[in-house]
Amino acid sequence: MRFVHRAVVRKEPRASADPYGVAKKGTRAAALRALPAGAGCRSRWIEIEPRGFVCEDVLEPSELAPTAQLAPTLDATDEPAVKGVYGIVRGKSVQAFASVDAVRAGAGRVLEGSNTVRAAGSAVVDGERYWRTSRGELIRAASIVQMSPSRFEGVSLPSGAGLPAWIRGHAGARKPVTTRATPSARGAITGSLAPRTLVTIEEESADGRFVRVGTDAWIDRRDVRRATLAAPPPGTAAGEKWLDVDLDEQTLVAYEGERPVFATLVSTGKWGHVTPTGVARIASKHEAAAMTNDQEGEAYSVADVPWTMYYDRDFALHTSYWHDGFGGPRSHGCVNLAPGDARRLFQWSSPDVPAGWSTVYGDAENPGTLVRVRSRAVAEPAFRGYAKQLRERDVTISQR
Repeated sequence: MRFVHRAVVRKEPRASADPYGVAKKGTRAAALRALPAGAGCRSRWIEIEPRGFVCEDVLEPSELAPTAQLAPTLDATDEPAVKGVYGIVRGKSVQAFASVDAVRAGAGRVLEGSNTVRAAGSAVVDGERYWRTSRGELIRAASIVQMSPSRFEGVSLPSGAGLPAWIRGHAGARKPVTTRATPSARGAITGSLAPRTLVTIEEESADGRFVRVGTDAWIDRRDVRRATLAAPPPGTAAGEKWLDVDLDEQTLVAYEGERPVFATLVSTGKWGHVTPTGVARIASKHEAAAMTNDQEGEAYSVADVPWTMYYDRDFALHTSYWHDGFGGPRSHGCVNLAPGDARRLFQWSSPDVPAGWSTVYGDAENPGTLVRVRSRAVAEPAFRGYAKQLRERDVTISQR
């Protein structure tokens, strides 16, 4: 069967049932059985592979094979991680219009706070060009500055490889860092290292203020972001996938059991929006998600954020296409990732996204990957959400 338009896949054959996820238009899936109409469906309910129920009126027969399932992987691809054109709206009292007629009538809504948009097309109205956004609105092109998403990417870690570190100057993230012959701010200068240069910390000074990253190459410890090895959260199964976010170092390491397999820089919450510590499981994954906040003084609207993975209430790991400040706090509380990193983790993490689906939800039946957010102050954070429920269940079973 082929989906004739986007549809929610339900856990049970009724419209009020919890969702497994969302299948995209054009997705092909094998039909397992048909059930009578009713419970919010005027046609029959169809059970599809790999799981779930949809109303038959969103399907049509297809002679083609089901959409091919991709294997979970951390491998990078040549395809752009951010597809389409994005921009940020600049200026005061910029309006968004519902139609061309609304443009000519001057009847638009004034955009509040910070707004990023994705272009879905364009229109020329009385000689002036407008972006048609993914929301279907028209905004003057002259009020939009096109964005260039970051090309930074983390590194895959072969078995036995040490964890990396990246140069990031504490006096300026985009400035080179000076290397010295001795662990002292007065040591002889031996060279410099460009921002985000990958280095290995070979030695640390007795006072911990300097590290050596090469022969006669001592740098201030504050000028490096270091991925650190960490033990799995309690109860993690052998070989289980999990993610470790270090708020102090602004790094993320992906693990399979005790083995690190990927490491990168992130941006977590800035002052006043600190990312909370905790151990949670990915609750939902979305190929793209709109993010908004209408709080006075903090209003923003961020269009179509690719590769979004919610793990704790409104906190998510997701692409940031609007900045390139990875390695330092920048967000409103989420864990910002460079586009390529977000896609790789989206593909690798659980719950797996069935072929042709744009959204999938994790729960106790189909759990998502563990995400631990920690700091020096909170080295062993508490379990949260359904990760806590699963942990308590496992502890209870082990005590019987």
